[in-house]
Amino acid sequence: MRTNLNVALQAGALLAVAALRFTAPGWFLIILIVTVVGPALLALPTVLSLIVLRRRVLGPAVAAPFVACAGFLLAGGLLMPDFGDTADSVRAPLPVLLESVGLSAGPTEPLYVLGSLALTGWSVSLVWLGVALALDARRTHRVPGPPHPAWVRPVS
Repeated sequence: MRTNLNVALQAGALLAVAALRFTAPGWFLIILIVTVVGPALLALPTVLSLIVLRRRVLGPAVAAPFVACAGFLLAGGLLMPDFGDTADSVRAPLPVLLESVGLSAGPTEPLYVLGSLALTGWSVSLVWLGVALALDARRTHRVPGPPHPAWVRPVS
């Protein structure tokens, strides 16, 4: 995978999740706006994709966790219901989008399970990404070779 495509994928997923949170506002949105830890943690794959931008091409061992992070982040942002102060204010972005086109949304209880699974998958893929980047950096690190003979003083 080309690194510029990876940056676009990560930034697009992050912006899409931010836009999806605004479709069903609640306490999750307020917590994400007020705190620094939540947005910083969500932006971590995007920042890491900018760090590896110099490589130009990512191998499959590094590209797979990046794609998994973006996919699970989008799934979690789409499926995870946000809660409010009343029982009828529990809304998820997926039912809001379905109702806007005239389709029935259904119950939100299964969305909690699916959204929680997606966020768990995102957390696991974030750890996987860290391990893959660490192993890839160790593999690409070269030990310096012997000096050129012209630079070595002869031993007398």
